[in-house]
Amino acid sequence: MNTKKRAEDFVLVHKEILSSNFTRLDLLSSTELPLIEAGQFVQVQIPSSLYGWLRIPISIHDVRAKERILSLLVQKVGDGSIQLSSCPENSKINLIYPLGKGFTMPNLELASLDTSILLVGGGCGIAPLLYLAKNLKENGIKTSVLLGARSRDQLICQETLSSYASLYPCTEDGSVGFKGLVTEHPLWKMESFSHIYTCGPTPMMKAVAALSVKMGSKHCQVSLENTMACGLGACLCCVTPSAQGHNLCVCTDGPVFDASVLGW
Repeated sequence: MNTKKRAEDFVLVHKEILSSNFTRLDLLSSTELPLIEAGQFVQVQIPSSLYGWLRIPISIHDVRAKERILSLLVQKVGDGSIQLSSCPENSKINLIYPLGKGFTMPNLELASLDTSILLVGGGCGIAPLLYLAKNLKENGIKTSVLLGARSRDQLICQETLSSYASLYPCTEDGSVGFKGLVTEHPLWKMESFSHIYTCGPTPMMKAVAALSVKMGSKHCQVSLENTMACGLGACLCCVTPSAQGHNLCVCTDGPVFDASVLGW
């Protein structure tokens, strides 16, 4: 996909506080939305912030094209995200979007009964996976999701995800679902998956990539969350090494990569 980038003011039409750290923002465009891939992101200008001149990258959480709604999942981790989470409804929020390369969907013409999909998300890593799960269901592809968090209060989006896929929650303290890490869940031994998609902490994604190799999965795609300043490939602060030792620009070459490209 090569969609032209836009800089546009959206209106915050609905805000939902999901937990003490996570807030969902539903943003309304005044025009028809362009085609958006699951896994792409936006650069957000922070209103009323001392750091408003520097945009922050946020994954696109959901898209409701007919309603012209684009949703973001915001985790409070710094001044910018705290300011953004505090915006009242009807605020104007400026985005540059859609940015980066998203997840590659399975070839629908070749998809068969042996096409099985696993999504693995940890913490805010669930942000780009929700829209992916939605797209997979709309194309009739059976999907399973391993969703991990430290505890019940950090486990978000369960109800929405359950409407798109078979959900297997995991918490480190055992307060919800399986007690342990997503990489320790019995599902890895119960089923095999042809395609694996993951987003979350880097150690988790590396472990998922290693498991995908062990189980013989054909495809393992990872969504990196490197620090970005421009989101357009100019500042180069987000580069990551490839398996061949070359630098890859996460904001333009990714943020989604096949794990084999990264040498994981």
